Amino acid sequence: MQDISRLEVGMTTKIGTDQVEGPDVGREYVRALDSNTWLPFTEGAAEDRPLVVRIDNIDGDVCHCTVTRKPSL
Repeated sequence: MQDISRLEVGMTTKIGTDQVEGPDVGREYVRALDSNTWLPFTEGAAEDRPLVVRIDNIDGDVCHCTVTRKPSL
C-alpha cells in the first residue's frame, strides 16, 4: 500500500487480501481507524476516514484498487 496521504481520486494502489474484511471485486472499502484493516464502505463510516478504494481485481493475495473518494481535509 502506498502512503495514503499521497493518493488522489483515480490513482491505483494495492492492499493485501489479509487486510480487507471480505474482499470482493467491485466493492468499495474504507480504512479502519487506528489499524491497517479495510472495511466495507458505508456513507457514514467514510466521513472521518482519509480515503475510499474500490477493488478492481484480486490477484492471489493482493487486491488491486482504485481510489474513488478522498474527503478534503
